[in-house]
Amino acid sequence: MRLNQAFYWALCIELTLLTLSPSYVMAASIEQEEFESFVRPFLVEHCDSCHSGVEAEAKFDTEYFQSTESIGNRLSVWDGLVDRVVRGEMPPADAPSRPSDEDQKRLLDWTNRYRRSEAERLAGDPGPISVRRLSNAEFNYSVRDLTHVDIQPSKSFPVDPANEAGFDNSAESLTISPALVSKYLDGARLVADHMALLPDGIAFAPFPVVTDTDRDKYCVQRIVDFYHRQPIDLANYFYAILKHEAALAHTPEASIEKLASKQSLSPKYLKLLWESLYESPSFHGPLRQIREKLDQASEADLDDATLRKECNEIAIWVQERRQALAPRVQNLDGNSMGGGSQPLVLWKIQKIAEQRLKCDTQSLLDDVDGDSLEEFDRELFANGTDEQKQNIVAEYEKFCLVIPDAFVIVERGRAFIDPRDADKEGKGRLLSAGFHSMTGYFRDDRPLYELVLSSTQQQEIDRLWREFEFVSQAILRQYSSFIWYERAESRFINEPQFHFLRSEDQSSTSSQTIERFRELYLDKVREDNSSDVVIAAVESHFTDMNRQLRELEANLVEAESHQLLGLLEFAGRAYRRPLSHQEESSIREFYQTARNHPNANHRSAMEDTLVLILVSPSHLYRWDLQSRKSGVHPLSDLELASRTSFFLWASIPDHELMTKPSDEHQLQRMIADERIRGMALEFLGNWLDFRRFSNHSAVDRTEFPMFDDELRQAMADEPVEFFVDVLRRNGKLGELLDSDTMVLNEPLAKYYAVSVPSDVKPGDWFRADGAKALRRGGLIPMGVFLTQNAPGLRTSPVKRGYWVVRRLLGEKIPAPPPNVPELPSSEHELGDLSLRELLEKHREHASCAGCHQRFDSIGLLLEGYDPIGRPRTQDLGGRLVSTEAALPNGDVADGLDGLRQYVLQHRAQDFRRNFCRSLLAYALGRTLIISDELLVDEMLQKLAENDDRIEVPFQVILQSPQFRSKRASAVAVSELQEDAR
Repeated sequence: MRLNQAFYWALCIELTLLTLSPSYVMAASIEQEEFESFVRPFLVEHCDSCHSGVEAEAKFDTEYFQSTESIGNRLSVWDGLVDRVVRGEMPPADAPSRPSDEDQKRLLDWTNRYRRSEAERLAGDPGPISVRRLSNAEFNYSVRDLTHVDIQPSKSFPVDPANEAGFDNSAESLTISPALVSKYLDGARLVADHMALLPDGIAFAPFPVVTDTDRDKYCVQRIVDFYHRQPIDLANYFYAILKHEAALAHTPEASIEKLASKQSLSPKYLKLLWESLYESPSFHGPLRQIREKLDQASEADLDDATLRKECNEIAIWVQERRQALAPRVQNLDGNSMGGGSQPLVLWKIQKIAEQRLKCDTQSLLDDVDGDSLEEFDRELFANGTDEQKQNIVAEYEKFCLVIPDAFVIVERGRAFIDPRDADKEGKGRLLSAGFHSMTGYFRDDRPLYELVLSSTQQQEIDRLWREFEFVSQAILRQYSSFIWYERAESRFINEPQFHFLRSEDQSSTSSQTIERFRELYLDKVREDNSSDVVIAAVESHFTDMNRQLRELEANLVEAESHQLLGLLEFAGRAYRRPLSHQEESSIREFYQTARNHPNANHRSAMEDTLVLILVSPSHLYRWDLQSRKSGVHPLSDLELASRTSFFLWASIPDHELMTKPSDEHQLQRMIADERIRGMALEFLGNWLDFRRFSNHSAVDRTEFPMFDDELRQAMADEPVEFFVDVLRRNGKLGELLDSDTMVLNEPLAKYYAVSVPSDVKPGDWFRADGAKALRRGGLIPMGVFLTQNAPGLRTSPVKRGYWVVRRLLGEKIPAPPPNVPELPSSEHELGDLSLRELLEKHREHASCAGCHQRFDSIGLLLEGYDPIGRPRTQDLGGRLVSTEAALPNGDVADGLDGLRQYVLQHRAQDFRRNFCRSLLAYALGRTLIISDELLVDEMLQKLAENDDRIEVPFQVILQSPQFRSKRASAVAVSELQEDAR
C-alpha cells in the first residue's frame, strides 16, 4: 500500500519527537560521555593492539565498537568481551597492559547501566523480524497437521543452521536456495503420493497410494482397524454381567449402560445379553446353560483374576456350542464352470453371511440323540408334544440370534474349497471374497453391525466401506479378473463367440459389452444343464457387476468437484487464513490447466495442484511476521494465532485457535494437546543440544551391546516426555534440575533398572518415583546427555561439564584454541594416568586453564557414569573412578548429589534466567535484543511470585508486547520510504 507524503512526513516527525524525549537525550548523553572518556580508551589500551583490523586475533575486531549504538547492535558479543575481562581471562597474563580491578569493575558497571537504560528506553520493542520460510521441522509438523499423517517430507533436507541463540526458527538462519527449492518440490510430491481421493473430498494415507495395491491396502486397513477396535470378546461381557448382578444387590438402580462404558464394552450388546439371560430368561437351550454357569461362578466368590478365567472358559464353551448349531452351506455345482467362478463363490459367501444369526434347525431335529441338544432338553424333546418341541427349537434359535457364529469376518481363505480344508489353506487375505487368483472383496459384518455398533459407529463403518469401494475401484479389477479367470483358468468361455472380450480392454466394462457378455454366458450355462440356482446366481452376478460399475462411473465424475473443494479447504489451512477470491480462482485455474495437459487426468491434476499449494509462499513462509508499516503495531487475530501456534506446537494453528487466539484458556488447551511435543522437541532439543541424538553413532556397540536403536530412541525421547509431564502438571521449573520422578518407557526402565507396572502397555510412557535412589532425577543425569557428551569408549568430563555450564546455566565460553592435543579415545588406552590426571596436565597450558576451570570440575562430578550413562565405580580399564572435585567457587563436592547441591544453592537463578532467555528467543524466533531484558526480568519475578510454576514464563511471553506486536525490519522500512517517495 502506497502512503501519501503528508502522512509519511507526519509519521517521521512523530517518531523523531519520541526518540528525542528529554529523558532519552539525558541518558544517551551521559552514557556517550563515559563511553568516549573511558570505555573507548579502555579498548584502545587493552584490546585493539591484538583485536583489530583484518588480522584481528580470533577474528574478533574491537574497533567495531566506536559508539554506544554499535554496542547495542552487537550486545551479545560485547557481553562476551566484558565477561572475559572481568574474569581476568583477557587480556592474557603476558599482555603488556592489564586493566586494574577498579577499571574492570568500572567497565562492568558502565555496561550494566547502559543495558538498563537502553532496555527501559526500548521496553516492549518487538524487535525487527523478517518474513522467513518454515524450518524443516515446522514444514514436517505443518504437513502432519494438514494431512493427519506423519509423512516427514523434509527428512532428506539439509540441516537448518541455528541462529546466535541456538535455535533454527529465525530469519537470521532460514535462508533458501535453488537446491532447497528443489527439495521442497520433491517433498511436496511425496505428500501428493499419499493423497487419497474420497467421494466427498481428500484424505492422506500413512504410505504412498500410487498403485491399486497401495490403495487397496490403505482402505482395507482402515476397515480392519475399525473391526479390531470393536469389543466382541464374549468373556468380557460375561464378566460385566456378573459385575452388574453384584452391583444390583447393593444398588437396584445400577445402570448397565454406565457399566458397559466403564468396561469399554458395547452398551447395546451388553444390554441384549442381560435381557436375554435374566429379564426374559430361557428355560431351554444354551442360554439357560450360560445363565447356570454364570450363577455358579457368582456363588463361588472367586477373586477377580479367577473370575475372569472362569468367564473365559464359559466363552469358549459358548463358541463351541454356537459353531455346532451354525448352518452349513455347500459349494454350488456349476457343472462345467470352474468351482472358483465368481458367481458361484459370491452365491456361497452371501448365503453364509445371511445365516450368521440363524440356527441349523434341521440338524437339531435330526440329531435328538446326539450333542446338538443340551442334556436337560433331550428327554422332553424326544417325548414331548409338538408345541413343547417348537418351544425348545425357538430357544435354540434365540441363542443363535444373540450369539452369532461370527460377529465379523476379517480374513477369508478360498471360499469354494471344502470347509474342512479351509483352515489348512490359510487366512491372511483381509476382507477377501475368497476367489482364487482374482481380485475381490466382500463385506461380512451383519452381526457386529446389528448387535454391537451404535448408530454413529454404523455410519462410520458404512462410510469406510463406501470410501473403500470408491478409492480402490476394486470392482473394475474384479470384473476384469472374472473375464481372465473364465478364459484362462476354467476355460469356460474359450469359444469364438467370446473372443471379443479382453480383460485388459477398458471397453469391456461398458454397459453394452457387459449385457452382450451376460447373454452369451447365460446361454452357455443353460446349455451346460446347470441348475436354476446356478442360473440365478449368474444372472445376479452380472446384474450386480453392471450396477456397481455404473455407480462407480457416476460417483467418480460427481466426486471431482468435491475433491477440488477439499483441496481448496486444504489450501486455506495451509495458508493459515481464509483464501481470497483471487487465490481460489488461481488454484482452480492451475488445476484446469494441469487437467488439460496431454496424458493428464483428474488425479494427476489434483497432485500437481497439491504440490503448488505446499510450495506456495503462502504456506512456505511466515507472512504473519511481515510488517510494512513503520513503527510498532499489534498483530491481527490471525497473525497472533499463527505466532502462538508456531511457538507452542511448532506448527499451524487449528480452527479454535484461529477463532479465539486471545482466549486465556488456549495455553492450557494447547499444552494438553499432543502437538505440544513439537515445541518440547524443538525448543528443548535445540536448547540442550540433543535434537539429533536419534542418529548418534559414537557408541561402541561391541563394548556396550545393550545400546540398541530402541534404547537410543528412548534416550532421545526422555527429556521431551519429562518436560511435557512437568508442563502438563504445571510443576516447578526447578524440577528440571531436581526431581525424584522419572518418565520412562520399557527400554528406558530396563536401562535404569526400574520395574515396569503391569498395566503399562508396550510403547507407553509412565511416571516412576524414586529417581534419586537410582542416582537419577532431573535433566543432568539423563542417559541422553551423559551418552552424547562421551566420545564412545571413554567419558569426557570436559564435554559433560561444558554442557552443564553452557547449555543449562547459560555461561558464554569461547571456542577452544586450534591444535588442542587429543586425549586417548578409549579408557583402555589411558596408560598409567587416569583421565582426571590427564586433564590436570591439560590445564597446565595457560591458554586452556581459564576456560577449563569453569567446567572441568563439573564434568568430573559425573565420572560415576560410564560412556552410556550407567552408574559405575570403575572405568573400562579397571581403574577406580573418583567423583570428587573442587568447584569454580572453591567448594569441594562429590558426585551427582554434590553437583545438584552446588547448582541449587549457587546457580539456580542462573538456570532460571537462562531458561527464560532461551524460551523467549525460541518464542520470538530471533536472537534477543536489549529491549527484551526487562521482559526476562519480569518472567523471573513472576516465577518467584508464583511458586516457580513452569507455566508462568509461557504466560508472560504470550501476553508480552514483544510477542503480540511487530515492527518492520530496516529493509522493510526502507521499502516503505521508497514507496512514499
